[in-house]
Amino acid sequence: MSKEMSNDLIIQYQNTFRIFRQEVNRFSEDQWFSGFSFFQVPVKQAMHLLNCLDFYFAEKKGEEYQWGYRLGGGWWELTDEQLPGQDTILSFADDLENKVIEKLQSLGDLDLSKPTNPKYEWAETWLGHLIYALRHTLHHYGQLSALASFHGHEGGSWDL
Repeated sequence: MSKEMSNDLIIQYQNTFRIFRQEVNRFSEDQWFSGFSFFQVPVKQAMHLLNCLDFYFAEKKGEEYQWGYRLGGGWWELTDEQLPGQDTILSFADDLENKVIEKLQSLGDLDLSKPTNPKYEWAETWLGHLIYALRHTLHHYGQLSALASFHGHEGGSWDL
């Protein structure tokens, strides 16, 4: 079974998790809970990023997936006092990376061309779904990076 494309995806996801961790670690504890709008707050961006990525790899649609189960609720419904600290987010990221890599290791290159099941509106094939998940993750990583800059840090890790 050929796995060159699957292995490339593994490397890209591993790099994405690594730069996510670097970005999370830039914030002081106070900065972690501070931003410039209801959603533009580091903790809420991180929660959204991880919950969505967990959803993309849960292979469940809509109401079958319990949003925020790992963090006590969704970013939009928790009070400021209930929002998780950086250690909790990083622990979730570690567990999620293991889940993502395990799933990617189970796929051969031919599997990537198969239709998604369940069917997603953003992708016809598993390759499209996995690229969409990575693209969405990096979009919110960019928002997290911008928030680091907002708080006076150099944002935007991009080491290979």
